Amino acid sequence: MRGPARASGGSARAAERTLDILLVFLREGRPLGISELSRMLRLPKATVHRLVAVLVGRGFLARGPGTPHYRVGLAAFQLGTRFLEQTHVRAAALPVIRELAAATGETVNLNVVIDGRRVCVEKAESTHDIRHAVELGRPLPLYAGASGKVLLAHLPEEQIHAVVRNGLRRLAARTPVDRAQLLRQLAEIRRRGVAVSSDERVDGASSVSAPIRDGLGRVVAGLTISGPTYRFTPDRIRDFTARVGAGAERISRLLGWQGIPIPDTAGRRSARRGGGRGRVQRGQIAAGSGAGRGAR
Repeated sequence: MRGPARASGGSARAAERTLDILLVFLREGRPLGISELSRMLRLPKATVHRLVAVLVGRGFLARGPGTPHYRVGLAAFQLGTRFLEQTHVRAAALPVIRELAAATGETVNLNVVIDGRRVCVEKAESTHDIRHAVELGRPLPLYAGASGKVLLAHLPEEQIHAVVRNGLRRLAARTPVDRAQLLRQLAEIRRRGVAVSSDERVDGASSVSAPIRDGLGRVVAGLTISGPTYRFTPDRIRDFTARVGAGAERISRLLGWQGIPIPDTAGRRSARRGGGRGRVQRGQIAAGSGAGRGAR
């Protein structure tokens, strides 16, 4: 037991020292060399050199040609950008989320993609005694339910296929477990600009979701109205579809989206309207569920 404990402690110390190096760059705000880092952190140069090499290999630090100094790398910039995106999206979305919850009486939530899963980062609960519970921060599959599929539909093709390769496990009565069926549903969501599903992730739960775009037209989040399937009648689904599409468009415009269709990362054309105001035809209520009622 002593060996693994020592290894675990050593790994933790190495992780702390690696993060300390990044924090020095954050504090100093300028390129730094190994000797400077060694002096500031009071660590041997060999240790600093080894940890810096790891950070360079992962893209968090970089060194220009012909210089012994290191600077912050692209991966650190991308990480900071992701933080700004998510916090900015939440701030822009919160008033709309609250308005939609008050207008519909159902739970309204904001979802983003993190590590190949969809995660709820903000919500307003339903006022009904019987409601659909949405847990903040819990990673959930992208392939089951409108909340996940509206995000999955706008990922690059290779990421979509990676989700499919990981397996489509049945979670509820209408979970899409056939690859071809799921890909057809995603194409329909992109066409309509909205996702509606029923009993896909949780039996008895329904949802309507629309994509939120940033200033570059990228889908960075999804806005969802969810609740018990028995309350998601065809008329209410039509109303929810219009409301969630308009809400997602409002948030998108706050994020700088101008409503101009541009090619997405997979070479497909993106929707013309921000959140997408997909029309619900008679007899074709849900995009992807194949049912006359909508869900999550």
